[in-house]
Amino acid sequence: MKKRTVTFLLLIVLSSLFTACKGKVQEAVTQETPTSLPTPTTAADRLVLITGENPDAWTLQQASSTLQELAAPSGLAFETRTAIQSNEITADMKVLVFLNHPQNLGSLSNEAPHTQFIVLSDQDWSPSSNVTIIRTDPKNQFFMAGYASVMLAENFRSGGLLVSETGDFSLAYRNGATYFCGICNAVITPLNQYPVIKELSQTSQPGDWIAAFDEISLSTILYIFVPPQAYSTELFNRIAQTNVKVIGISTPPAEAQPIWAGTFLIDGIAPIRNLWNEVVAGNGGKTVNASLSLTDTQAGLISPGRQQLLLQVIEEMQAGHIYTLDLLAE
Repeated sequence: MKKRTVTFLLLIVLSSLFTACKGKVQEAVTQETPTSLPTPTTAADRLVLITGENPDAWTLQQASSTLQELAAPSGLAFETRTAIQSNEITADMKVLVFLNHPQNLGSLSNEAPHTQFIVLSDQDWSPSSNVTIIRTDPKNQFFMAGYASVMLAENFRSGGLLVSETGDFSLAYRNGATYFCGICNAVITPLNQYPVIKELSQTSQPGDWIAAFDEISLSTILYIFVPPQAYSTELFNRIAQTNVKVIGISTPPAEAQPIWAGTFLIDGIAPIRNLWNEVVAGNGGKTVNASLSLTDTQAGLISPGRQQLLLQVIEEMQAGHIYTLDLLAE
């Protein structure tokens, strides 16, 4: 009996030692098994919109919505910046879109040869292979403003506030009116020739523009062109006291909207759709013309038929059949 007890106790001890060793071996194996790490995610390339300090509200909205729409299927992340320096352009910035021509465009594009640049520009600039220029010519806006002002007004009764420092723009405005009606003489009194024009310096104060408007108003005008340099609450409040409606080339402020007939805006964003696949593929070096849009219209001030006529003239201009600084149009 004693011998059996000793044997039984020995078996218990051996079993305990075996279990302990097995646990340590399993623990060692567990500790030596490396933990799998998550696969790193590669950041998407970027499409960056450079707006400048004071972008036109309509152009900014068009740019943001269009570029976001184009970015997603191209696998690009979209972001917006006010400005960018050459040392901020990184390898993952595949496309940069500028709403204004940066003065250092040459150095920016040279120092980032693998980035494609799309630039809305009013300058005569020859693009390098990674730059696409969309020409924005304000003379087209002034031409259409002159055309619309006499076309919309009964007996051509319209006027224009113009900036004296921008001679070509003023000529384009006059040529637009001439393109519609030649010598635009009213056939009932007052027998004036329209549009009646007053030019002031771009540094003129609101009171100066108001005085110019009052002078033009003596000719019984019905529509007037107001340039962005003349925009002020005081001027628009004065115009609102009359029956005169406004034509512009820049988005109207809130106080001017009730008297606003329409805006001729340069659309440099629409052409990007046609250029996009080539730009993403790394093919730049082109210059194309911006479109022109008629926006901010009011049904009671511009009828659908007259809107269609205005759009037809814009199409002729885009096709190169109208030269804004020459009275002899094709």
